Amino acid sequence: MEVLKCTKSDFDQILTEFNDFWGSDRTLHLHHPMLIYEFGNSAFVIKEADKVTAYLFGFLAQTGPVGYVHLIAVRQTHRKCGYGRRLYAHFAEFARKHGCKTLKAITSASNTTSIAFHKSIGMEPIGDSNGDDISIIRDYSGPGADRVVLQMKL
Repeated sequence: MEVLKCTKSDFDQILTEFNDFWGSDRTLHLHHPMLIYEFGNSAFVIKEADKVTAYLFGFLAQTGPVGYVHLIAVRQTHRKCGYGRRLYAHFAEFARKHGCKTLKAITSASNTTSIAFHKSIGMEPIGDSNGDDISIIRDYSGPGADRVVLQMKL
C-alpha cells in the first residue's frame, strides 16, 4: 500500500464521498481546503486504483518541533487493514525528517475509538482524569470544550 500526496482531485473525492469515511458529516467543517493548498506537503492518501481509501491531513507546528495530525480517516469498507497505521508511520517519518521530536493528535473524550487507535500506535494521552478514567485537558478548545491530547515521542 503506497502513501501518496493528496491532490485537489483526491480532496474533492473525499468531500464528495465523505460519509464513506465518517458515517456522517460531523467533521466536515474540519476539512478546510488550506489543508491541501497551504499544507499539501503533509497531506497524504492511500488509494486503490483511483479511489481514496484512507487519508491523513497533518502539518508541522510552528511552536516547537511537533508534527500535528489534524485528521485521519479510513473508508468504512477498508478498516482493520492497517491503513491508519501506515499513514501514521509515513507522517511520523515525514515529521522526523523535518526536525520534529513529537507527534500530537487531539480528539474528544467521547471518541473512544480514536483514543483506542492512538493508544495502539504508541500515543499517550496527557492531562488530568475526567472522572471516567480518560485523561483530558480542560477547556483545550475553549470554555467547556475539553479534549484528549495524545502525544508520542519520535
